[in-house]
Amino acid sequence: MARYTRFRNVNSDGSGRPQSKEQPPARPTRSQSLLEYALFIIFGALIILGGFAIYSAYSPSHGRVPNHIAEGLKDDRINILIIGVGGDSHPGGGKDLADSILLMSLKPSTKQAAVISIPRDLWVPIGKHGTHRLNAAHAMGDDGGYPGKGAGLLCDTVSKVFNLPIHGFVRVDFAAFEKVIDTLGGVDVFVERGFYDYLFQDGFPRGWQHLNGRRALAYARYRYILGPEGDNFAREFRQQQVIAALRQRLARRDSSDVVRLAEAAKKLSDYTDTNLTTAQIVTLYRTFHTIDDRSIRHISLKPFCEVFDVTRIAEPGEAVRPRTGDYREIQSVVRGAFNGRGEVASEDQIKF
Repeated sequence: MARYTRFRNVNSDGSGRPQSKEQPPARPTRSQSLLEYALFIIFGALIILGGFAIYSAYSPSHGRVPNHIAEGLKDDRINILIIGVGGDSHPGGGKDLADSILLMSLKPSTKQAAVISIPRDLWVPIGKHGTHRLNAAHAMGDDGGYPGKGAGLLCDTVSKVFNLPIHGFVRVDFAAFEKVIDTLGGVDVFVERGFYDYLFQDGFPRGWQHLNGRRALAYARYRYILGPEGDNFAREFRQQQVIAALRQRLARRDSSDVVRLAEAAKKLSDYTDTNLTTAQIVTLYRTFHTIDDRSIRHISLKPFCEVFDVTRIAEPGEAVRPRTGDYREIQSVVRGAFNGRGEVASEDQIKF
């Protein structure tokens, strides 16, 4: 028997329960379909690009600095950037900053070499980061995921500033530096001007000094000094002295000993590294380890620079800039490293 209620007109079975009328599903308009399709494509592309970015950032090739030694051999000039960093043994902060930067240029046809000290406080443009002291490029490259990391950004920055290709690099941290010198039995340097570092409360008297690894590192690094040896350029001279003394020690070794020494140093820390192959190290060593000291030109950029105060709150203090306002004069000096034989230095600097 049918049930009749006052909801009869609303409910066909007379149950008294309101029954909604079924509506057909809404269909998207043409413009909505196109928008959804476009968003899907964009979202998919972002996922793919993100995947490529992650793969690139973590792939072995991303962390390597390209090796261009073959190009340098072809051009008869090989430019190798030597980078000293604190590493894990650096006291306090700044273990990723480049503590010392030297450019070694080699000319195979004449067996000449030039060692150019590059001020670590040189005020330069560093990629997308703006202008900073050059030594910050290494830390920025490590932190920012730059191709080749810190060494890659530092090599590229030096190449752009000096308008010169960098064909390879060697990076050594404090621990490896000490170990290499101790393994070689120490180095001998002549201290031209005795000095005392008031921060480390240590110093060196004038005269010949036989230095082990720890003392050689101190001699090359000390900078909290009153007087002329407190000058950053004087510190660069001491670094070149240690490099020259180290070369003299290495010259007495066979190339196989040098390769073993390099491999042992690399195992000491993640900071010590090079993009030179073992074959390239052997070839360069055999070509240049016996060259006369007079064929090595030592170049300081002090005559072409001036010291100024940085007023930026985040990084105050002294920095170095070209005296002419641009880098053309410095670029000319570096490019012409083999055009003369004499040392390049200012009148007040100690000569080799």
